[in-house]
Amino acid sequence: MLGRVTNNMMARALLGDVTDLTARIARTQESISSGRQITNPSDDPLGTQRSLSLRSEIEGAKQYQRNVNEATGWLETTDDALADITNIINRAHELTVQGASDSLGPSQREAIALEIDQLVKGVTESANASFQGTYIFSGTATTTPPYALGSVTFQGNGGVVARTIGPGVSVQINTTANSLLGSGAAAADGKVLATLQNIATHLRSTAVADRNALRNGDLADLGRNLDQVSQSRATVGAVMSRLDSAKARLGDIELTTTKLLSETEDTDLAKAVLDLTNQQNVYQAALRSGASVIQPSLLDFLR
Repeated sequence: MLGRVTNNMMARALLGDVTDLTARIARTQESISSGRQITNPSDDPLGTQRSLSLRSEIEGAKQYQRNVNEATGWLETTDDALADITNIINRAHELTVQGASDSLGPSQREAIALEIDQLVKGVTESANASFQGTYIFSGTATTTPPYALGSVTFQGNGGVVARTIGPGVSVQINTTANSLLGSGAAAADGKVLATLQNIATHLRSTAVADRNALRNGDLADLGRNLDQVSQSRATVGAVMSRLDSAKARLGDIELTTTKLLSETEDTDLAKAVLDLTNQQNVYQAALRSGASVIQPSLLDFLR
């Protein structure tokens, strides 16, 4: 059995509906003015959770891109230094061929030996290259130059320097000077510095065996050294190519994720304006309906 519906009951119901409509209109207007459909977590808890996840993914992609940029700069510096060392080896090859000629006298060989001495210094200077204040050929001892001024003794270590370019993905970016250049003739390791110092020694000697060493062993050692440096440059180039691919992939991830974040957080203006228009029409209709249904009663006149 239905109870009696009074004017007060209708007024309270109308007031509740109008209040709800007013709140919805206010939320829609705020969404349009701010450009965001989520202003508080309570607006859309699921959307808020998704938004936080997407923001975390975007920040991760940006950090990986910064790592890639740093690694690329490091490798470019490495390649420049290795290019200088390659030129030095080529020059040493030319001088060794000249010095091996029997037509040269002691003073001419001494002049060539002096230039070889300068090439040794040039190698150590190139090996002391730095990127953003860190020495790139010292292993993990990045604050220590690989070679002290006037010395060919390696001061770094064989540690690996790597950069993370993705979740669980890291790449080695350093080349250790000791593995490539060595520590001079005293180390007898057959690497670049030892080869150059041996050439200078052989040029200054008058022994037949040393002359033959220039023609045979020294030139062969230079060729092997050049191959090692070229291999290192090829490795640097391959890593740089990998970093370029990673950077492009991370850029795509950031773009796609940013688009998803926009769809989650940002207001669809066309839909919001249409919703606002409908809400305002309903609001006006509610007011007109209430005005026509809730008429003054006799009690209203007796008060």
